[in-house]
Amino acid sequence: MNETKELRSGIYNKGEITLDEIIKSVKNNPKIKKVGSIHVFTGIVRESSKEGKQVKSMKIDSFDDLANKTIEDICESLKKKNGIIDVKIVHFKGDFSLSDDLVYVVVASAHREEGFDAIKNAVDLYKKEIAVWKREDFIDGTTKWIH
Repeated sequence: MNETKELRSGIYNKGEITLDEIIKSVKNNPKIKKVGSIHVFTGIVRESSKEGKQVKSMKIDSFDDLANKTIEDICESLKKKNGIIDVKIVHFKGDFSLSDDLVYVVVASAHREEGFDAIKNAVDLYKKEIAVWKREDFIDGTTKWIH
């Protein structure tokens, strides 16, 4: 990654970008001197569905244009909150195994309290609003698509 180029939040193919690259991008924000904390959330593939079925793998797909717009809107909205300097949300698509990274949310804030609130809000909003679908592949051979 070119360190002078700002990394955009949005949908990326699995493995296309690293958490380290996202954090470096945040640290290159011209307002970094106002930042007192950087918060990171990493969502990964777990071994069971919400219903308790054993998951062996997962596929993520998205409507990229809509998902990217929604992610950008979430980030911009959160950056308007007092003390929030930068927000990056990177959601991956592709085929995933257990414990693979699915999403990174990085929040740079003036103080930790605002950062904790913003990271929770960012996760809640992207889970509810972005145009991403996942197919859980279960050990019993069945699959289920979920929005």
